[in-house]
Amino acid sequence: MAVGGLGGIGLMSMASAQPAGVKINEVELNPRGRDAGGEWVEIYNPTSADVNIGDYKIKTSYRSTTITIPAGIVVGAGQLYVLAIEGEKLSNGDLLTLADGVDQTVDKIALVDRSDSSLTWQRLPDGGSAWRFLEGTKGIANDPATFQIAKSTPANNGSVTTTKPANAGQCVGSALCIEGRVTRVVDADTLWVTVGANNHKVVDLSLTKTTRNDKLFTQGLCLGSNALVDQDDKQPGKGKSIMGVVYCASTNLNQQLLDSGHVALAPRQCATSEFASQDWAKRHGC
Repeated sequence: MAVGGLGGIGLMSMASAQPAGVKINEVELNPRGRDAGGEWVEIYNPTSADVNIGDYKIKTSYRSTTITIPAGIVVGAGQLYVLAIEGEKLSNGDLLTLADGVDQTVDKIALVDRSDSSLTWQRLPDGGSAWRFLEGTKGIANDPATFQIAKSTPANNGSVTTTKPANAGQCVGSALCIEGRVTRVVDADTLWVTVGANNHKVVDLSLTKTTRNDKLFTQGLCLGSNALVDQDDKQPGKGKSIMGVVYCASTNLNQQLLDSGHVALAPRQCATSEFASQDWAKRHGC
C-alpha cells in the first residue's frame, strides 16, 4: 500500500539489529473535517537503544489494511516517529497492530474516536499503559510534566515493593474496593472482574448509559488488564452486579468512555451517585 507524508522526529543513523520495545504512542483516527490525509500514527522508542523500524507495518482490523513503514527508518532512543497516512485507511473504531519486519506483533491497541476533532488517543506517560483522549500532541511528548515510571524499591525486610505512578486509580468512600483482572467485556459499560481463583464480579459503570452495543473500546483498554473497582457508596448495585468506577491499568474507564463519546451520561444517576461531584462527571452534565 502506498504511504505518503512520512515525518520523523529525532531519527538517528544507527540502530539495534533486533526490535526492542517500540510502542504505538498516539493515534489520530478521526481528524477534523475530511479524514483523507489527516490520519497519522506516532511510534515511540522508550528504550536506551536506537531501533530500526524499516519494514514494520501498521495493520488495521476494520478495513484489513496493511501500511508498511519504508526501509531504513530509525527511531532514536527515547524519540518519536510520526507516520502520516496517505488517503483514508483508519476507521473511527479500529484495532491497530504494529508488526515487525517478520510479521510478529510488537504492540496493539483498540481505539474508538467519533469526535471529528483535533483530539487524539495518546499514552500517558509516553510509552505507559494508560490512554487518554486529549488535544493532539503530534510529534512531541504527550505530557512530559507528569512523566513517572513505576519502580521497584527494597523494603526494610529485604523484599521488593512497587511504587505506583502518581496517576494510579484509588478508591474513595467506604464501599467495596476490589482489585482483580478483567476477564470478560459484556458491552461498553459492563464487564467481569476476576478476584483470586473463582470470584467473578459483574461491574456496571456509574453515570454511564450505553448508546450502542459496541464493546471494542472497553475490550482494548481493559480486557486482560489489572483493574481496580471502586463501588459506588450511594448506588452499590444488586445481586452479582455492583455499580462503580473501574480503573483499568490506572485509567478511569467511566471518564474515558464519556470523554470519547462512546457512552452517554446517565443523568438520573447524578442525584444518587457518589461520583457525581467529581470533575469528569460535572464536565459531562452532572
